Amino acid sequence: MTAQTQPRPETAPRVWPRRAAYAGIAGAAGLAVLLPTGTAGAGWFLAGQVLNVNGPRVYPVRVRAYAGNRITLTRTPDTARSIPLSFVWASGHARLGDVIALDRVTVTREIESVTRGTLAAGIRGYTSGYVFEGDPLSARGLPFDEVVVPGELGALPAWLVPPTEGPADDTWIIAVHGRGAPRGEALRALPTLAASGHRTLVVSYRNDLGAPASPDHRFHLGHTEWLDVRAAIDYARAEGARDIILMGWSMGGAAIFNLLRHWDHEGFLRGLVLDCPVVDWNATLRMNARQLNVPPAWTWTALKLIQYRLGVRAADLDYREVASRLNVPTLVYVDHDDRTVAPTPTVEFARSSPDYVTLVETREAGHCRGWNLDPTAYEHHLATFLKSV
Repeated sequence: MTAQTQPRPETAPRVWPRRAAYAGIAGAAGLAVLLPTGTAGAGWFLAGQVLNVNGPRVYPVRVRAYAGNRITLTRTPDTARSIPLSFVWASGHARLGDVIALDRVTVTREIESVTRGTLAAGIRGYTSGYVFEGDPLSARGLPFDEVVVPGELGALPAWLVPPTEGPADDTWIIAVHGRGAPRGEALRALPTLAASGHRTLVVSYRNDLGAPASPDHRFHLGHTEWLDVRAAIDYARAEGARDIILMGWSMGGAAIFNLLRHWDHEGFLRGLVLDCPVVDWNATLRMNARQLNVPPAWTWTALKLIQYRLGVRAADLDYREVASRLNVPTLVYVDHDDRTVAPTPTVEFARSSPDYVTLVETREAGHCRGWNLDPTAYEHHLATFLKSV
């Protein structure tokens, strides 16, 4: 089953800058990648960018002018995209409204609100799809409890959000954010999840702020993070959950796929929701490398080093085989203009399991921004799916 969300008109030519190509792999701001000479050195550097937990935060967008409710920013494909976004700088956060005007080098947009800090001309920052900052109550008006999930490495902070309509049933939703993202990634979808009648547990995992670090201080691309998702499932079961629905964004989807490699859910898993999941890390790294004009030999070396550091094979980084064995209803969002996670493997996975997978396809949104492109359509698909399972 495939659902289409109509794209909005593009306001500018789609030119993706080299420095932004690793936006999803290395953080929302992107990376200014300075490749060393030599295949081994470049491969080592690239592998480090993918796995490094403490990579540098880059602020590629400058505030050219700010007055009243209007802000003029450096023009990038992101700032020129007239969808809800946030502008984040070292000490602040603001929500961006519509594009008002643009020229070759700048974009003027409305400011919906400044949620933290003080805006001024000259500030440098980055754009993000996480338009809400704070917790479920402050950002979305949803009551919640701060809870702690006992994890393999220590305590994992989580938000537990009760349903907004009727008494809670015994199905829990467990929401898993993406690589380097905060729990706040779930805030866009949280009102729809809360309206489903289910409790929602928004989890953290190793290397998150407030969570234990992994022993090697590296991301494992879902290959150890799945253990923390399993810990959240155990917590829900201990608190009375009869079954669960898992929702994952980006690398959160990869963690869920790794969970399914190791866990026989025996009917405890009721459904899946995946937003731009990483279905194949190999394809994703190659796509990003091509955008950076990285020679194939360097990319091959980086992939080999990633496999070595994680103790996995190339085949372990491709989850199509896992996905093809899904036996629960699954909702998948994919954007064909995703420049962070390769979308083709996701489409192939969804079309290989038409009896179980509902695929929502968009264009012009980018990575995990289907909600931003059309909140009404995104929430409609999500609410309809949750009601159906």
